[in-house]
Amino acid sequence: MNVAFVLCVGSRDDQVGNRLCSRVCCMYSLKQAQLLMGSVPLADVTIYYIDIRAFSKGYEEFFQQTKGMSVYFQKGRVSRIEETENQDLLVHYEDIEGGGGQKTARHDLVVLATGLLPNQGAFALFPTAKLAQDEFSYVREVNEELEPGATNLEGVYVVGSATAVRDIPDTIVHSAAASAQIAAFLKREGAKA
Repeated sequence: MNVAFVLCVGSRDDQVGNRLCSRVCCMYSLKQAQLLMGSVPLADVTIYYIDIRAFSKGYEEFFQQTKGMSVYFQKGRVSRIEETENQDLLVHYEDIEGGGGQKTARHDLVVLATGLLPNQGAFALFPTAKLAQDEFSYVREVNEELEPGATNLEGVYVVGSATAVRDIPDTIVHSAAASAQIAAFLKREGAKA
């Protein structure tokens, strides 16, 4: 079995209107590659990437561990994927570290790690008031450092990936900080009554 993971599909690309890096797709794809290697040890796994975002505690070690499992990492953008007559998939990519130029590789299966986009549903919840959004269309916090979760609407708080792309540990920390802000708000409102 020959499997490819293509990272950054639909992200970091002004042509499709998504210039952001989702930050979490790299690690999720590496985890899936490790799970695949654990289930099918003889599989050939290739990860096509632009940059690996191993930004949090233990992520660089996880990246190195994945390399140690014989997962092959190919730096370069994938330009297209074609299906052959026998249903193999041909991945056409730019070979950045191997001397440059366009190359093609055959795979049995290709997994696309698509970039995450903000969910616009939160803005529709407030038909009479305008919930502020940032330049990337996420819910804008008034001041992320001093008032995590607080929005421009009094008493309305936001947590997790509604404000930005966050992995699970970041979401937990952000949610705890926002919970403290909410508790303080409720205490102030209770004192007014």
